[in-house]
Amino acid sequence: MDIAAATRGAFAVKRSTPLAAIAASLGLSTSTVSRALRRPELVKPETRTAIMIAAKKAGYSVDLERQPPKARIGSIGLVVPDIENPFFSVLLKSVLHELRRHGVSLVLADTNEEPLGESEIISTMLPRVDGLILASSRLDEAEIVELVRNKPLVLVNREVEGIPSVVIDPSSGTRQAVEHLAALGHKRIVYVEGPVASLSNRQRRDSFREAMQALGLDAAGIGPYAPRFEGGVQAADIAVARGCTAIIAYNDLMAFGIMSRLASRGVKVPDDMSVIGFDDVPAASIWSPPLTSVTGSTTETGKMATQSLIRLIGGKAREPHVSRRVLSQLVVRASTGACPLG
Repeated sequence: MDIAAATRGAFAVKRSTPLAAIAASLGLSTSTVSRALRRPELVKPETRTAIMIAAKKAGYSVDLERQPPKARIGSIGLVVPDIENPFFSVLLKSVLHELRRHGVSLVLADTNEEPLGESEIISTMLPRVDGLILASSRLDEAEIVELVRNKPLVLVNREVEGIPSVVIDPSSGTRQAVEHLAALGHKRIVYVEGPVASLSNRQRRDSFREAMQALGLDAAGIGPYAPRFEGGVQAADIAVARGCTAIIAYNDLMAFGIMSRLASRGVKVPDDMSVIGFDDVPAASIWSPPLTSVTGSTTETGKMATQSLIRLIGGKAREPHVSRRVLSQLVVRASTGACPLG
C-alpha cells in the first residue's frame, strides 16, 4: 500500500469508517464530505466544520485548525447613480485606493439616476466580478435581496435587513446645521428635497424636521428636484417666493445651483439668504462664497465598504452589526450669516 498516497490531502483513509458513513450521519452526500476534506475552500464554513469534527471522531487525521486558502479576488463592481456628482467621484477614489492595496481591479458602472437601467447594468456586470458595492441604489428591496443570491454584496447609503452596509448618518450634522441657522436668527428655513427613492434624502429630510421641531420652528420643504446643479436652479425661485431666509439643500450640487440662481437674481449669499449643502464635496471650499456643508467622511465610507466586501468574498463571517454608520458634522463657511430680518 502506498502510505504517501493514502495520507495525501487533509485526511488519512480509515477503511473501518468509510466517508459514506460520515456523510450519512450528517445528512450529506459522500462527494460533499470528500470535497470538504480535500478542498475545504469549496464548502460552506459551517458545513466544513461539521464534517471536520465528524471525521476527527471517526478516526481520520484531520487538522481542525487548518484554514482553507484565501479566495482569489480578481475584480469587484461598483455601481453609482451619477459619477459626475463629486460625492461619488470621491467614493470611487476611496474604493480604488483600497482595492489597489489588495491587488484587485474595479469594474465601474453609472446608472445615470435611472432605476430601470440600474437592474440591467447590474445583471450585465455580475458575471464579470467577484462581488459588488452598490451605492445609493434606487432598486427596491426584493431586487437587492435577489442580488445577494448571486454574489457577495455591500450597500452604501442604503439599508436592507441582513445585507452588510455602510451608511452616513445625517442626524448629528443636520441638527448642527439647523441649530447654526437658528443661532444666526433664522426661523424661515426650508429643506430642498432630492430624489424620492433616495434613502439619503429621506434621512436628511426627517432629521431636518426633527431638528426644526425641537426648536419650535416650522419644518418647510420643497421638491423633489433632480440632485444636480439644475435641480438647485429650479428650487431657488420657489424658496425665494416662499419668503424663507435660509436653505438647506439635499446635496452640494443643488446648493451650487441655488447660489448661482440667487446671484443672477441679485439675492446675496449670505447677506440676503443663507445656504447649506450636504456631502462637503471638494468644490465646496472654493465656491464663491465657500459653501457651509454637512460632511460624513466619504473617503472612510468607501474604505469601510471595500474592506467589508473583501472579507465577504474571502469567506469570513459577517460582523455582528452588518450596518455600519459614519457620523456627520457641520463645516461652517461663508455661505451662512445673520438673518436679514433681524
